[in-house]
Amino acid sequence: MTVTIDELLPKLVKKVDILLEYNGVKVLDRRVAELLKLIDRYGSILLASKSLGVPYSRAWEWVTKIEYVLGIKVVERRRGGVKGGGTSLTDDGRKLLKYYEDLLKEYGLHELQLKKGFRGIPQLMIAGSHDIVLEVFIGYLRRKYGVDIEVSWIGSSGGLAALMLNETDIATAHLYDEVSGTYNIPFLRNYWLDGKVVVIRGYQRELVFAYHPSLSFSDVDEILEGLVKGEVRLVNRNVGSGTRVLLDTLIRRFCKDHGLNYRDVVSNIRGYGLQVRTHVDVAKAIIEGRGDVGLMLRCSAELYNLKYIHVKWENYDFIILRDRSSKEYVKRFIDELASNELMSLIRRYPGYKVNEELGKVIYS
Repeated sequence: MTVTIDELLPKLVKKVDILLEYNGVKVLDRRVAELLKLIDRYGSILLASKSLGVPYSRAWEWVTKIEYVLGIKVVERRRGGVKGGGTSLTDDGRKLLKYYEDLLKEYGLHELQLKKGFRGIPQLMIAGSHDIVLEVFIGYLRRKYGVDIEVSWIGSSGGLAALMLNETDIATAHLYDEVSGTYNIPFLRNYWLDGKVVVIRGYQRELVFAYHPSLSFSDVDEILEGLVKGEVRLVNRNVGSGTRVLLDTLIRRFCKDHGLNYRDVVSNIRGYGLQVRTHVDVAKAIIEGRGDVGLMLRCSAELYNLKYIHVKWENYDFIILRDRSSKEYVKRFIDELASNELMSLIRRYPGYKVNEELGKVIYS
């Protein structure tokens, strides 16, 4: 039986809602406002995201976007302390939320609807830097143990912040400290994690500058020069990712060597503000023509048949809260780091190396 448009129109449900923009960019709608209200209720981004039914990484993305676009802090991250960290709305965050709720009342719209309770906390939470091998390895662990694992690719710094807030069991990171020439451990004090975590050595990954097959470069300096001069477009990673930290380090070195002002250079790099969340997303953006070059894993570059130039080998490590290290599935994760399954995965993918310290505690 065919239904006519005249019969359908009266049956369509009409909904009107409030959406707030700043300089043409959306910063707040009903879902984001509900997230803020739940953060205020639970004192936790994790519990708020579970109650709302959105991924933890998406919740972080919403909060970060508001703060970036408006230039204010809406969520306060409480570091350390006897009971560990936590989150709460700042005064500005509460004012923004109240402004939104007042608008709903003013226009006679439904108040924010908050569910009672939330979906159970996953048996294992992993947050931090994106990695292709780890994605496949986590799939293996889910199948082997039937375990509920939630993964949030929020960057290396985001992973450490999540540890600080007691909102993840394991963080993954590859943050390079130029002064000491080491990875991850020098950054622990920035997040009040000294003495509260163990760092387990992971594996090595090859980072490359990858670019569209139609282009040609002889070395890293030529790519950086092209970016600085605006001759090629960058696809950047999200703020807080280890890859972003390394890229900024490379640009600073280039500026120092050529007597350039770093801030001026960054503001003129085409595509510096085009941020994506994973290495694969960088490769996709280049193939789709949204940029010309990006810093990424060699594995991602080869997956999308991009040309590339070697930048460096790096350490990709696992940081675990000491008081979570005896948790059943955390222990199983640690044990599996020495498994043949992970070894074979590392050898199967290009741009990966097995570190002889793999699975060993390098900081406690």
